[in-house]
Formats: sequence, structure tokens, C-alpha cells
Amino acid sequence: MTTPAYARTAERLRDVKPSPIRAVFDRAHELEAAGEKIVHFEIGRPDFDTPAGIKQATAAALDAGAVHYGPNAGTPELRKAIADYLADRDGVRYAPDGGIVVTIGANEAVFLSIMAYCGPGDEVIIPVPAWAHYAECTRLAGAVPVPLPLDPDNGYALDAEALAAACTPRTRMIIVCTPNNPTGTIADRATLERVAEVVSGTDALVLADEIYAELVYDGAGRVSPAALPALADRTLTVGGLAKSHAMDGWRLGWLAGPPDLVRPALRIRQFTTVCPTTFLQAGAVHALRDSADECAAMRAEFAERRRIALDLLAGQDVLRAAPAAGAFYLYLRYPETYEPADKLVWRLLEEQHVAVVPGTAFAPADTHAFRVSYACDADDLRLGLTRIIDAFQES
Repeated sequence: MTTPAYARTAERLRDVKPSPIRAVFDRAHELEAAGEKIVHFEIGRPDFDTPAGIKQATAAALDAGAVHYGPNAGTPELRKAIADYLADRDGVRYAPDGGIVVTIGANEAVFLSIMAYCGPGDEVIIPVPAWAHYAECTRLAGAVPVPLPLDPDNGYALDAEALAAACTPRTRMIIVCTPNNPTGTIADRATLERVAEVVSGTDALVLADEIYAELVYDGAGRVSPAALPALADRTLTVGGLAKSHAMDGWRLGWLAGPPDLVRPALRIRQFTTVCPTTFLQAGAVHALRDSADECAAMRAEFAERRRIALDLLAGQDVLRAAPAAGAFYLYLRYPETYEPADKLVWRLLEEQHVAVVPGTAFAPADTHAFRVSYACDADDLRLGLTRIIDAFQES
């Protein structure tokens, strides 16, 4: 069927692909609606309820009439709470007035950053495997995503020499996600110092995605890129409450950085989403100031689930997991003698009723890898992984 001329989309959408994660998620829910029990490993969504104190603070704000437009950058109270939180967590001090924008989830912070600084002719280096939204936001900005393959045999660590080789005079931004989605790899200080050496003397900015910063296990050290003096002036930091505080549906995150870098992103926000929901921000203030115990309990549960998953995988020799020092994912590779992941994930969903995400959603070349989220209860985790392992043994 020929598309009528009036339905022609903008050129910027030509190469923007639908989310493969959402494709699996949507089919899983169709099966559930038909009465099937699905084990959800596909979506990065904590299964915990939002802590009660956060809900109560939000309800109180709603009852008090916090139902009108707020400042474009977010309420002063929440910006101050974010600044205090990041100073305590990372030792980085951001100006609440000018250096922080409260965003509608971390995704908006990524989008605003790329849109503010990248355009036609610019390149964005994305170490892969990586969250697909980086590349698609880059394309929406008219810029060019440049994938930088990471070596699984080196734990998917960022390689400074490879990064230097990928940089060109057109490089405008380098994305560093630590802990990483989907591998769970953490960039240590030595790695970030090498990144600083690579970008020194260039016009490249660093976009640091720290949405999983609170989810670190086994004493692994995590350093914020902005904490390095050599990177502080050129780093935009993304964070949020979805993963650490079980607030994914609340859609609240932040963009932090030097005011001169943050200001252009705020200008875009003024003409798009305008401001975050006002009464929800009261709950976020409580989350950052008074929910440490609840967050620690959730982190401990994630750590236990990680242990369960790794113990189960240790009993077989087909699937190999990335180090996974942080976040709540396992990125599993398997031999090329088996079917490609783009086919495997649909077979696992339709036959085993387990929803996972193919590696090609994170790196085009990862045809024999898939991501498992262990943000589900321990019983489902055991059930789903056992079904996956059995499926490989039966192949």
C-alpha cells in the first residue's frame, strides 16, 4: 500500500528503529493476556513497590495543592536534594540553581544532552554493547552514532587506545555508562583517567549515564567521571530514581553539570516537556533524603538474586556471563553453533515463556548474546534461568 504524501514523516525518522526491548515486552503481555505465565527478564524494571514514605510525601503535596506548573528546571527543593545527594555519593558539587535540571526520567536527560550539543556532521562515540536509546537519540539529533565495540574477553572494559582511534575532529560526545547496561561493567578510576587523556585538547563532551550508580556489588569501586578534575568541566551527568528507588513509573531523573553546559539543555526543555510533574517532585525529595534504608534493602536483594543467577549459570558450560559488577543484568554469550539471538529470543518467549532481549539490541554484531534482567523475584529467576538452560541443552 502506498503511503499518501500527507503521511510522509520527517527525514530524521528514516533511520530511527523501534525499540526491540519494547517489542519483546509487548508480545510478552499479549501472551499474559491470553493466560500464559511469563517470566519477565526483558525489562529493566525493579519489581519492588515504591517505599511508603515516598508515596506519603507525594500524597501530602497533592493534598496541599501542588498541582500547578513548576519551574522549568524542577522545584528548588528537589534540585537542592539532588545536589546534596550527589555531593554525598560522589563528592561532586553541583549548583542547585543552574547546574541541575530535573528531567522526566533519565531518558529525557540523555535526549536533552544530545539534542543540545550534537547535530549534522557531529559524531557520538557509543561503547557497545549499549542501551539502544543512545544511538536513536543521536540519530534524532541528526548526528552520527559511532559504535565502539568492547572486548568480552576483557570484561567489556573501555579501551582507551580503541577510544582514541575512534575519535575524529567530528567527535562531539563520548557516552560512558557506568555501571553499564547491559553488561554490568564498571569503569574504574584508571579507565576514566585514560578517557580524560583521550579527550584532552578536543571538543568532545562526556555524557556520563549513572542511572545504575547505586547498584554496585561485592565492594566494586565506582567513580563518577565528573569527580575527575580533568573531566569535570566537560561532563554532563545523567541520573534518576527509577532503578535504585523502585520509581520507574514516576519518570523522574536529572541532568547535572557545569551551568554553562546545562543551560542549553534547559532551553530545549522549555519548548518540549516544560517541567516535571509538580507533586511528584515532593516524593522525590523524600526519596533522596529519607529512603536510604529502603534502598539498601533493595540493593541487598538484587545482590542475592545476582548470586542465585551466577550459581545457576555455574552449573552449565554453554552460557558465559559478563562480570556484572553492577546494575541488575547479566549479558550472556553462547557459541555460534546455536541459532542467532534474534530467533532464539522469540523461541524462548513462545515455547519457554521467558522474555529476554537479543544482543543485537545493544550491539549489531552480538548475534549470539542476550540480556537477562534479574529485577524479578528469586523464584521467577530460578524458573526462568532453568528454562533457558534446559532449552540450550535440548538444542
